[in-house]
Amino acid sequence: MKLIKGFFTLVGTVVVFGFIFAFVKFDLGTRMEQMNKLDPQAIPEYLKMFDKVLTTGDPAKGMIRKVKMVIPEGMTKAEAFENALEIMDETANQYGMALVDSKTMPRNGKLFKDGGLLTHIRSYCSPYIADMFLTHSPEFIGFMPCRVSFVEEPNGDIYIYTMSMELMINGGYVLSPELSRLANEVRNGMYAMMEDAASGEW
Repeated sequence: MKLIKGFFTLVGTVVVFGFIFAFVKFDLGTRMEQMNKLDPQAIPEYLKMFDKVLTTGDPAKGMIRKVKMVIPEGMTKAEAFENALEIMDETANQYGMALVDSKTMPRNGKLFKDGGLLTHIRSYCSPYIADMFLTHSPEFIGFMPCRVSFVEEPNGDIYIYTMSMELMINGGYVLSPELSRLANEVRNGMYAMMEDAASGEW
């Protein structure tokens, strides 16, 4: 782990010097003007992500949000999972998020219903919000549709995962008030879907 942290510290140092070189080599005034256009939360969010990468050595952990699913008393794991799906879809509906795809994947060649570990992926989207963001930047298609996944660990614990959306919202230039409102609506919806489904309660 020390070796990994040392490596990423070196990478971080190289990146910092790279930025300094870029500021010197290219138009400093232009670079500063561009920096001033960044959302005030951009640098803190990038640093937060990088800190997780430094700590764990795993870039995925810096970009993902997860919560542990509760198995309500009196329910089997399969029943709790089905209950969580119903709750998630209901919460999604409240936020105008439509289910567009769902798939249970095999683990080690076995599906959950056949005794395998649970791996389930669901995709949601708001057509109106998607259209607004694609008009703003077609590259946002890479974030669509919003995905949330259930993954069971070997010890039986089930976690619900989704992409951390802070960098999508705050990672660049400040969004317009309307786009910011819509983006936060999606983020709040996705996080509420996770929390509600994980709790097992309506």
